[in-house]
Amino acid sequence: MGRIVTFAELLASNVAAGISSAPITKGETREMAAELIRIAPGERWTATAPRGSDCYLFMLNGAGSICAAGRRHRLPAQAFAAVEEGVEFTVENDAGAPGSIIKVTAPAQPDGRSMPGFTDKIAVAERGKAPVVDLPKEKKKRIYFVADAAVKSQRGHAMIVVYEKDTVTGLHQHPNAESMFVMLEGALAFTVNGEPAVLTPGQAAYFGVNDQHGLRVAQGASGASFLEFHIPAAFSTVYGEG
Repeated sequence: MGRIVTFAELLASNVAAGISSAPITKGETREMAAELIRIAPGERWTATAPRGSDCYLFMLNGAGSICAAGRRHRLPAQAFAAVEEGVEFTVENDAGAPGSIIKVTAPAQPDGRSMPGFTDKIAVAERGKAPVVDLPKEKKKRIYFVADAAVKSQRGHAMIVVYEKDTVTGLHQHPNAESMFVMLEGALAFTVNGEPAVLTPGQAAYFGVNDQHGLRVAQGASGASFLEFHIPAAFSTVYGEG
């Protein structure tokens, strides 16, 4: 069953001084686990990517830096980081405002499948420097973070998608992957569980295997962009009616 999540309504718990975590997925997903990490100014959050899983981090709001395996990278707003399994990392909020990070674990729990993951300790890509593919016939473009043209892993696929004013993606489903959409700009009209819903920044929608969904730019919006995940990376799309 598809779900809509409003970040301001999530129940957060403190994991350290100035650090809170709130689950986005509710535990019903098998392929991915997602949570919202909030970091107060001047604070540091340290965690480790689980064995058997990739860890993906997206700086939703704010800015900072990330350190892992002796390497330090800037992590500005809408930058993406991939961390190899078993690698400890630290994100420091060295800005003057709170920071929010989308954290995705792929798969949610190690499951014994021989699915190669990311293997270069840590990789960071800013939105403006990541590979871009324009799809003019579909009236959209894709900015790749985890894909054949970017960070390589069979465990996940991640990108920012930018829609023009009249872009439409019809009803479809993924029989072999879960998916999640995190709104960045504009507004999208989704079909979730057969019902219409409009999503704006500060919200996300996620779907399990074979959950049908469709999306288009909402009426009155000039366009939209969103962060999109498919877990695992090898997925197929089956379109329905509508």
